[in-house]
Amino acid sequence: MSRYLRQHETELLLHDGAENMLKRFGIDTKNLDVEKLRSDYNSLYSKKQALQKTYKTAEKESADLNRKLDNLNQYLDRTPEQAAVDKKVEKNQNTL
Repeated sequence: MSRYLRQHETELLLHDGAENMLKRFGIDTKNLDVEKLRSDYNSLYSKKQALQKTYKTAEKESADLNRKLDNLNQYLDRTPEQAAVDKKVEKNQNTL
């Protein structure tokens, strides 16, 4: 018996820890609906994948717009610091 416990000690500790966490959050481990949990997990995973795709698209678009801004500033012979100062001056003029 002790040999079995030593061989599977990690799995047993993980199982006990998971069971304690479920109990702490008020989830009854005796009547746990595994299929419902699996379904919820798959649904959340799908949403995660969609949001990651949206994020990557927005990140690429942002990088593209920043590259275009850098090109425009280079064309106008402005450094990024000058462009920021120009924006602040323009904003202050618009508020007056």
